Amino acid sequence: MGTRLLIGFLTLFVAFLMREHPLPGLSGTVTLGLVVAAAGAGNALGTVIGNLLARRRPEAIISSALLVTVAAALATALAYSLWTLLALGLVAGLSSQLVKVGTDAVVQRDVAESVRTRVFAWVETSLQMAWVVGGAIGIALPLNPQLGFGVLAGLLVLVLLLSVWVRVSRAHHPARA
Repeated sequence: MGTRLLIGFLTLFVAFLMREHPLPGLSGTVTLGLVVAAAGAGNALGTVIGNLLARRRPEAIISSALLVTVAAALATALAYSLWTLLALGLVAGLSSQLVKVGTDAVVQRDVAESVRTRVFAWVETSLQMAWVVGGAIGIALPLNPQLGFGVLAGLLVLVLLLSVWVRVSRAHHPARA
């Protein structure tokens, strides 16, 4: 969910940020287009990498994608520039796709066939809601890149910690899983 939160945030926060405070020497529209293109390239790359990693543990793929996402958001908060925005866009697309592939693998592996369709629908709905929440946060925050991307990095750390906590809890209490 953290990666979809990132995509929603990135889409709306950067759109408004570029309208009010474009990067020096670039129009806001061009910058936004470059970030969207980077996210699209990351998504395509995530599909390829996801297929290559199909035999790996999905939990490891999800955790790794979230860690890289946190690092990219933090780098953007600390060293805001076109390059960090592009890197964040690339990582957002890549990690979003990898987390989706990993989540689908976990559902396929761990959920009984009789309820699998409902679980997939619930997961998709949750991911879409995370996008909306990320977008709402992007709209609500002041148009300050360090603050915005810093808040985003903090939220992604919380999502990562929550996912680790859930996984550890399930390992210690298999009857609840």
